[in-house]
Amino acid sequence: MPKALLEFAAGLMGAEDPVLENIRRKTPEKGLPPISIGPQEGKILETLARSCGARKIIEIGTLAGYSACHLARALSPGGIVHTVEYDARHAEVARENIAGAGLSGKIIVHEGAALDVLPKLESEGPFDVCFIDADKANYHRYLRWAAGNVRSGGLVIGDNAYLFGKLHLNPEQAGEDSAGVPAMREFLKTLADLDLFSSCAMIPTSEGMAVAVRR
Repeated sequence: MPKALLEFAAGLMGAEDPVLENIRRKTPEKGLPPISIGPQEGKILETLARSCGARKIIEIGTLAGYSACHLARALSPGGIVHTVEYDARHAEVARENIAGAGLSGKIIVHEGAALDVLPKLESEGPFDVCFIDADKANYHRYLRWAAGNVRSGGLVIGDNAYLFGKLHLNPEQAGEDSAGVPAMREFLKTLADLDLFSSCAMIPTSEGMAVAVRR
């Protein structure tokens, strides 16, 4: 597709408001890596969460809180987003950004390794949406947890599903993402398991966003 056409469509459907743009643009200035989802991915997340009437959302990988804010805006009345962040500095910045967006009452930031924190949040479920955007080597483990804690008809969404263009490579060719190759392949294979998920699809964003509906 011509770049001009894509930019035109994005301008019509994906306009980013100043509050969220400020979070995204200032993330690197606060010492955090510029690896947040973009405005289009944020709109996709928000649309998907609204489509299933989400009231309980779990996010694995908070960074600066940009995606959590998108998800929180999609919540049905009385809903809550639980987001898990490994890095204490990232969690601090996320809380500041969430407060600045006026969403502190809708988002709870949990600090710690996700595989340690997630079992403690099971009592808050079942969840309507699980969004995974964290360390790629554990995607398959996060998905196994999600499969047991997302309700029937709920969504599991994984970002960076193309593994930065390395998904098709042999692990030894993938450099620092070598551990992510088998993990992401298992993640996608599990999403396609019809015993667990009634349907799945890859949204062809620049990074690849995989989505499945829990059976």
